[in-house]
Amino acid sequence: MYLYQDGNTAFHLLHPVTKLLSLLFLITIPFFFSTLIPVLVLLLLYTLVLIIAGGGKNLARFSKLLLLFWAFTFLIWIIVPKLRHVPWSYSNAAMLATRIDVFVLAGLFFVTVTRIEEFTLALTRIGVPYKGAFALSLGFRLVPLFYQNLQTIVAAQKSRGVDLDSGGIIEKGRKYIPIFGILISYGIRNADLMAMSLEAKGFGYSPQRTYYLQPQLTFRDSMFIVLVAVVMVVLFLR
Repeated sequence: MYLYQDGNTAFHLLHPVTKLLSLLFLITIPFFFSTLIPVLVLLLLYTLVLIIAGGGKNLARFSKLLLLFWAFTFLIWIIVPKLRHVPWSYSNAAMLATRIDVFVLAGLFFVTVTRIEEFTLALTRIGVPYKGAFALSLGFRLVPLFYQNLQTIVAAQKSRGVDLDSGGIIEKGRKYIPIFGILISYGIRNADLMAMSLEAKGFGYSPQRTYYLQPQLTFRDSMFIVLVAVVMVVLFLR
């Protein structure tokens, strides 16, 4: 259900705040380049970093989605400028499409090496109130849960003889409308159960919280932060 891959790589051992900083760093770098070749180099570098971090399985899972994002963005940046009669080029459209894939790879790297608890901890360490950090971290849990519920509902419908695979795209979409209704009811029920569970555990009762995870900033984190600062300065002044 989750994209985190357990490992002992240098990326996994970084402090949660350093990991969050690395995400911001990886997302910011592509904005310094406005041509295709440098962005393609970044795409290759991010892919290599993701594989080194143990995210090969996640890369395989999202390979089709990356291709879809690229094709959709490429077409949008050709069709829309044409309709508006503004200058456009295939190279610029390819650069923007590749940049989108670079962003996705940056996010994949982050969720590959960062547990949900670490993400929550990192947000609180940079000053985000715990309730807000908890709400943001729920996205990591609820999206896979919704997907698992969808698979369960589809399997249950097929076991009852409902044909969801035949027909064209429009017909398949029509068949899935009742399923999405069931999925929404599942989501409302899960939200209600989660609210009761949090209330039963006294969520928000004390303003001061304790944490099971107590990571400490190490020399590795300091070196990474210095490296990030140097690279950002160089890119800004180039």
